[in-house]
Amino acid sequence: MKRRVMVICFCLLMAVTSIYVAHAHPSEKDLATIVMVPLDDRPANVYFPEQVGKTAGMKIVTPPKSIIGSYTQPGDVKKVRKWLLDQATQADGFIISVSMTAYGGLIASRTGVLPLEEALEGVQVIRKLKELYPDKPVYVYDTIQRLAVTAISDEYEQYYEQVREWAILYDQVVNLGMEEYREELEALEEAIPGHVLDDYLQARARNHEVNKYLIDLVSQQYIDFLILAQDDAAQYGLHRAEREKLVKKIDELGVEQRATIFPGADEVDVVLVSRFVNTFFETKPKIYTAYSGVHGKEWIAPFEDTTFDENVFKHIVAAGGEMKDSREKADILLMLNTPSQSTDEREQDIDCMVDTIKEWLDDGKKVAIADVAYVNKADEALIAALTEEVDISQIFAYSGWNTAGNALGITVGHAGARHSFISQTSGFGVPMYKQTAKAHYEFLLHRFTKDHSYKNIVHPAANRYIEQLGASQWELGEHYDAVNDFVQEKMEQETVKWFSHFKNKSIFLGSRGNKRFYGTIDNLDSVHVKLPWPRIFEAELEPRLEIN
Repeated sequence: MKRRVMVICFCLLMAVTSIYVAHAHPSEKDLATIVMVPLDDRPANVYFPEQVGKTAGMKIVTPPKSIIGSYTQPGDVKKVRKWLLDQATQADGFIISVSMTAYGGLIASRTGVLPLEEALEGVQVIRKLKELYPDKPVYVYDTIQRLAVTAISDEYEQYYEQVREWAILYDQVVNLGMEEYREELEALEEAIPGHVLDDYLQARARNHEVNKYLIDLVSQQYIDFLILAQDDAAQYGLHRAEREKLVKKIDELGVEQRATIFPGADEVDVVLVSRFVNTFFETKPKIYTAYSGVHGKEWIAPFEDTTFDENVFKHIVAAGGEMKDSREKADILLMLNTPSQSTDEREQDIDCMVDTIKEWLDDGKKVAIADVAYVNKADEALIAALTEEVDISQIFAYSGWNTAGNALGITVGHAGARHSFISQTSGFGVPMYKQTAKAHYEFLLHRFTKDHSYKNIVHPAANRYIEQLGASQWELGEHYDAVNDFVQEKMEQETVKWFSHFKNKSIFLGSRGNKRFYGTIDNLDSVHVKLPWPRIFEAELEPRLEIN
């Protein structure tokens, strides 16, 4: 599909069609190379970690898109595993999604087609890699299967809700003896086609065995750090018993420091990039947390199965950081925008949060914001207050994308990696400082535009357009080009609007000894926008800045 690059005018609502060639800047050699096998080809699993790596001078090498599949087309697992071994000599470390090496991606991992023996074969590449390169860190992750099936069509969107509810009820009735729900359970079992449930259960059983085996590999020193990310879940469900068994195995093998389980999935690549960066620089960012609304210990976020404070702690540790109980001891101040106790308190909570953020910024602190009040979009009230009261370019990291765990991990991973780099005071030249700052501000611009403008403005408009076309939001088919063009035009305009908050801002690049280097964000050279899959749930957005 076509890639449109446009000249960005600073007349905010002007549509532009001509092509602008970005300025070429001299760059220094990357500080380290991470060879990464992503969860799939979506931006969250490729562009996000690549960009976060660049903010710290790291090169992220990923497989050709031609072999990792797309949407319902699985990746070629044999080619992916061969690619991984072929690239290993240039790597300083590895980040590996077992969903890709074993099944061909996240969606493929949710089907029961592949037998256990073949899935385990897809894990053996990790053993071989560590045997060949014992001194290179190997970070691995997989998912604990989510409650629902994948909504790949209007038909499966119906099964999405039914299977999710069935899995919750099954746990309550069969595992926990809540007989009051049995009638509902039996009604759902009648409504859901048998082949749908059979495939779902086969996939769950196989994936659980693979996850148990991964814990064994941690114990046997083949994996340096393992994340088992709990994909979309709830307080009850089939995943609950699976998780308890996995936690027990981790405890029995004594690998609690090198294996963790928390709600999330799509943020894990970014989290592990941060972990590698902090290991590389021998840093451990100290993070202080504050809540705008309900405290995390009193809240379980939608699609998650543990209290949010526990998820915060585990993400920070997995990213290579540590929590601190006071602002004075912290390198990064993390504001967690959680729901208010009541709607009557929301306006006051927003005002207090923004006042606190302003105070922190005025004190020269690095302020990161995990915007988790709503699922899969920014909090519009928060964004309105921030853009009115705060210099957005000073925010150190931000995300409001998808689930609370996703937004949390993206924010913490970005902040952790960037802090680690700019805390270094020797060894880098100005070109390195400029190219890392460029990546940092590009990603920050991306986050505000994607999480607010796409999810709150463009996505709803695209949905209405799809309805006019008579198409399905889950499979655009012959309408892909028309919808893609619609999204491109709207998102280019929204990116220009957001860039007005960054243009001509003086920015800190880094320091060498006692000398501090500053630059200026001059231009928005180009914007790449594209729907990566034939649906509108996510969009590629890659702004390119000029910094001098």
